[in-house]
Amino acid sequence: MGRGTSVPRSRLRLGGAVARGAVYGAGAGAAVCLTVTALVLRDDAGADLLEAVAFLGLVAGAVSLLTGLFFWACCSGEVLRWRDLFRTSGPSEVIAVLAPCLVRVGVLLLVPVPVAAALGPLAG
Repeated sequence: MGRGTSVPRSRLRLGGAVARGAVYGAGAGAAVCLTVTALVLRDDAGADLLEAVAFLGLVAGAVSLLTGLFFWACCSGEVLRWRDLFRTSGPSEVIAVLAPCLVRVGVLLLVPVPVAAALGPLAG
């Protein structure tokens, strides 16, 4: 694109943001949980570590997801993509860019929680 060419703003859908967060969380989060279990399996600390990961993931994911959903509702359908960040004209548009990010991060953190919770007793 040329310097004077502007890409039109595109809006996101909640289902798409949740799906991307779930895919990223399933891949990355489950891999981290399995790696931690494999490396720390010899010690009794493995179960405690996985339970702590599950708890922290649950708390941080729930806070991020709820905050993102609140921002999404406040934007009333005007949710924007990251590429629109530098074309924002006010604080409300910055929130419209931040909403899908928080939804994705929240879902990303919540997806590995069942894996970590299930692997916790197996590691102990």
